[in-house]
Amino acid sequence: MAEQTATPSEQLTHARAREIFLRAYELLNEHDTAHIPTIFTENVVFEDDAAPETVRGHEGMKRFLSDVWTAFPDFRLELARGPYLAEDGGVSAQVRMTGTMNGPLNPPGFAPSGRKVSLELGGFYEFDGDRIRAARIIINMQDAAVQLGALPPPGSPGEKVAVAVQRLQARFQRRRAGG
Repeated sequence: MAEQTATPSEQLTHARAREIFLRAYELLNEHDTAHIPTIFTENVVFEDDAAPETVRGHEGMKRFLSDVWTAFPDFRLELARGPYLAEDGGVSAQVRMTGTMNGPLNPPGFAPSGRKVSLELGGFYEFDGDRIRAARIIINMQDAAVQLGALPPPGSPGEKVAVAVQRLQARFQRRRAGG
């Protein structure tokens, strides 16, 4: 993300950053793409571990959020901890995401599982006034995949089978590579 510069009179306060996050999550929890220009700048750059590529601009955010809201009709975000202000003007926060997967998740194309998901994620943000201009969202994708039913839980018989399959694949790959 680009470095944000601000004069001392423009410095973001903790209280103002908190207000921005709370308002953004309130609007995002309404599942209405009409709120996107209120939350994000037109040229927003949004990097999310759950997205296959960087999301750019309002149109990209509309597609990304519409996919999320289709998969999780009861999707909610809430501020769990923070925000934390950096000297360079950046802001980080710990966020809780909850929802039930009652719709298809595209991408990657998962079928609805009916499973409830509750994830804590970390976010690093840059603001332009009261709107997000850049974000980097970090999610424990293994935890997400287990909760969605895409991966077996750690220590389960399913995980043991997956490990055995991986070992066989690795052995065949080594043989094919001549090692």
